[in-house]
Amino acid sequence: MVRTKAPPRTLEERYPNDKYPNDKYPNDKYPNGPPQISLPRRLPLVSNNRIFNDHTGRPALMSWESSGVCPLPPLASWVFYMVHPDVPRDFDGCIFQNGLEDGEPQVRGGRFRWEFFFLPGATTEECHEHYRGELKARGTIWRHIRKVKRAMKLEKQKSHQPVEDDPVEESVSGLGSTKPESSSDEEAIANNQQLPGLVWPKHDRDCSFVMYRGWFFVYPHANIDCRGADGAAREIDIVTFDPINQEDEWGEDEVRTFDPMEHPIHVTRKKAREDYEQGVKEWMYRRICSHWERSADEATDDALKLDWQSW
Repeated sequence: MVRTKAPPRTLEERYPNDKYPNDKYPNDKYPNGPPQISLPRRLPLVSNNRIFNDHTGRPALMSWESSGVCPLPPLASWVFYMVHPDVPRDFDGCIFQNGLEDGEPQVRGGRFRWEFFFLPGATTEECHEHYRGELKARGTIWRHIRKVKRAMKLEKQKSHQPVEDDPVEESVSGLGSTKPESSSDEEAIANNQQLPGLVWPKHDRDCSFVMYRGWFFVYPHANIDCRGADGAAREIDIVTFDPINQEDEWGEDEVRTFDPMEHPIHVTRKKAREDYEQGVKEWMYRRICSHWERSADEATDDALKLDWQSW
């Protein structure tokens, strides 16, 4: 009969000492008992709220959450237009975000910043005109993504690390132009507030089921608390613009139920949260894990590694 030594099953058996005597394991091997494992201190979750001026000079707000104080806002973003005359101007944007998520934050994708523009009584068309002006003034996220990639490449060269060439991005039109990403990225260099650019998907597949390349949200209520049943029922407009031609998506015999090319600006009104993935929260969730979001999140991580404090 072969006798085998049973493996230790607990910390006390693995690291016995006088406090936990065990005849099967000698006490003199670990006189101090289990080792003390020191984990890094968990940083508190911080709500960052930054007031800035939009391209017209009006005060606006951007908000993002971070582990510890983080002055660098994420590149990925959602943009809201607060159009009710009585909406407070000094609210915590992270509280608005948490209220919309109602205790169920996104479980995939990276970090987002939330931007709020205050245009009391503005129409959808006026919000769209303002958004285009902001986009022209600040450019898109791709300008910053290229900037981060260049900086990371230089850092690797300084430390003699191998540098891999990035694959060439496909040429796709943006901002309504026939050139990739448009000239607004070059024009935006003059921006002296070092504000991050706005989202503009390069790839049509990132806009599947949306059929538009641009979007923002219009919040028409004075009460910004979206928690609970009352908050879930609050309606928010999703404004999509710059349609993508769907000519190749339809079969010859199919009847087109909606042609985005006939509606340059389209408004969909949804509740904040709704069953069967019909709410605004779920609409956002389906936009995550796309090419633009992954690229923006990777650039944000790299910029933090470079210790950037602003864009």
